[in-house]
Amino acid sequence: MADATLPVLGLPGSRLLELAGKAGLPVITEAFADRAYTDEGTLVPRRQEGAVVADAESVVARSVDLARHGTVDAHSGRRIEVRARSLCLHGDTPGAVDLARRVRAALEASGVRVEAFV
Repeated sequence: MADATLPVLGLPGSRLLELAGKAGLPVITEAFADRAYTDEGTLVPRRQEGAVVADAESVVARSVDLARHGTVDAHSGRRIEVRARSLCLHGDTPGAVDLARRVRAALEASGVRVEAFV
């Protein structure tokens, strides 16, 4: 049995967060700095070209935009709103640890306070 006080993380507006909230579980909206978004705010399927953002500079810049402005450029180039309390970087990305350090440094340099959400 899982600890019911642990938050469920998911995309803003997702069915997962809707059902978790209805079940009385704590929910945390999550954004993905290293994944491409559709114009509707969902993630571009991994099988589609450009679904993963591999350029470190882009990931760092997207992280700051997501945290400070709640926006990101969708795969189409359109700027969309993605309001989230948590920022995900995938650990299977080559150089993930260094990338996470760079993202944290950029967030802190831009005035974003990095802290636990529980």
